[in-house]
Amino acid sequence: MGEMSILDSTGDTKVIWDPDNEDECEAAEAQFNTLKKKGYQAFEVGKKGRKSDERVDEFDPDLGKLIMVPAMRGG
Repeated sequence: MGEMSILDSTGDTKVIWDPDNEDECEAAEAQFNTLKKKGYQAFEVGKKGRKSDERVDEFDPDLGKLIMVPAMRGG
């Protein structure tokens, strides 16, 4: 199963898909692309559930777990 955690002001929202289910993969990819257009960055989840340094620029349903984080805003 694939999992995308979306971090925002409301907390942590999960999107889950089965890599063998085309409809679920398409829906997850659409969500990924929408967030990327809004300025979110995607990272693979590394060992022990921590964000890795590997940024993801294109959706891959076989990656496993992703974290989507909004762009940092200065003030």
